[in-house]
Amino acid sequence: MAKVCPLYSGSSGNATFVGNSEGGILVDVGVSCKSIKTALEDIGQSIETIRAIFITHEHIDHIRGLKILLKYYSIPVFASAGTLDYLEKMDYLPPGSAVEVVSPEGEYISGMVVRPFRTPHDAAESLGFSIETSNERRICVATDLGHITDEVRSYLLGCDLAVIESNYDKHMLECGSYPYPLKRRILGKTGHLSNEHCAQELLNLANNGTTRFFLAHLSKENNIPELALQTAVNELACGGLTLGEDYLLEVANRSAPSHPMLL
Repeated sequence: MAKVCPLYSGSSGNATFVGNSEGGILVDVGVSCKSIKTALEDIGQSIETIRAIFITHEHIDHIRGLKILLKYYSIPVFASAGTLDYLEKMDYLPPGSAVEVVSPEGEYISGMVVRPFRTPHDAAESLGFSIETSNERRICVATDLGHITDEVRSYLLGCDLAVIESNYDKHMLECGSYPYPLKRRILGKTGHLSNEHCAQELLNLANNGTTRFFLAHLSKENNIPELALQTAVNELACGGLTLGEDYLLEVANRSAPSHPMLL
């Protein structure tokens, strides 16, 4: 049985745990090493059980705690070539760190297969990850993407659980205090995914067999958890699907571990 838990999620920092009885992985380390350790302990895990770290991209809310964590723990790091190049240039990789470009064929970690897919984001070479468990369940982590490309959708379709971005409410963003260039960046094709576009994708995924969802990477300034949740629930209801009966849906917590989902 696999356990999936966003430890932290949002513009302040991101980290997601996926694991089983053999060990686990982290997708991103966007908070301090101490916070990661505490969050893992809160869900009954230990940092010593982490067998690999997968980094989606180089923005600070995804790598903030990486250097200190690697200073104390010899955990292999996998990412795209572009991301690893940035991490090396900006001194996020202590000497002797075990780093590797993630293979398109997948990395075998603790009985799981982790495969990368490209995501459209304004980063050096951003990725999402598809994780196949030993009991043939599949989990997808797809955040920080301005839109759903055909490649992203090909990995999302048919997954059992999706951790997917629901970053902003369009009205809140447009009427908010962000400067115009930043608003354009967020709204753009390599920015972030809105509640509305996320909800539309959830209905598509649910109609193709996905039954578990985490809404992730919500903006603190341009979103409200209840609004993101209701937007998704309403869209799924329009497709004839009922929360708690046809699917499970949670909003990932910003500053504490979410309730884990088991597969």
